[in-house]
Amino acid sequence: MKQLQRLTFAAVACFAMPALAADHLDSPAVTADGSTDILDFYAFMTPGDDSKLTMIMTVSPFAEAGATFSDAADYTFWLAAGDDSLYAVNCTFTGETFNCDAGNGIAASGNIGMRADGDLISAWAGMADDPFFFDLLGFQNAVGANDDAKPFCFVDADGGGNGDTFAGSNVNGIVIEVGTAAFVPDDDPVLSVWVTTSRQGG
Repeated sequence: MKQLQRLTFAAVACFAMPALAADHLDSPAVTADGSTDILDFYAFMTPGDDSKLTMIMTVSPFAEAGATFSDAADYTFWLAAGDDSLYAVNCTFTGETFNCDAGNGIAASGNIGMRADGDLISAWAGMADDPFFFDLLGFQNAVGANDDAKPFCFVDADGGGNGDTFAGSNVNGIVIEVGTAAFVPDDDPVLSVWVTTSRQGG
């Protein structure tokens, strides 16, 4: 099982900046099955609708055409509420279809590459451009491993930077949007969220 760091934030309208965790380029042992190798996790209140939470998990580093999600794995979004309640939105894949289920009738099923809507939940899964920006040459410059590189900066080569190391690469992603009313107690609007991938049946 692979787990990213936990992200905690107040699930209220004032939460403006997205929370994220990143984990690219793991060891060979972890990346042996790229379909379950978690790269990034993003969580933020849905723009324009603070009653909903959007979460995104990406897997499959440098995914190429034909890269699939594993039909033998659970892709799970975890939500821990302030009253110590724990919820899981578990996504599974079979061929070209997926199902994301939070229990209590909160589920969405559909075809990979298309949005699926259910009660208090919407989901999408498929291949997309890698949204993570990383200037590897700038990082190497910062640690003294590549003095010829320009300093680290968030601009492309045309703007005077080194560019995005992950530009043009793809990942497989799962996007979940859930109504916070199903998970957040009225008296404590705080959620801790994290994601895991695990083999079905342990």
